[in-house]
Amino acid sequence: WTGRTGFVHRAVLEDFADLSVHQVYACGAPIVVESARKDFCAQGHLPPEEFYADSFTSEADKAAA
Repeated sequence: WTGRTGFVHRAVLEDFADLSVHQVYACGAPIVVESARKDFCAQGHLPPEEFYADSFTSEADKAAA
């Protein structure tokens, strides 16, 4: 594989540095969703109210919380 690796949201930020006029819909493991939210808002200037997400929380995630 010679393509990108790592979190998908990092590739998005490489291609779209300014997310200030966009909406983001994300889903996945809690760490993926939280990482995307944090980085899109801090680095990509995404307004927090334009980030929509559904975390795939397992019973193990709930027990650890």
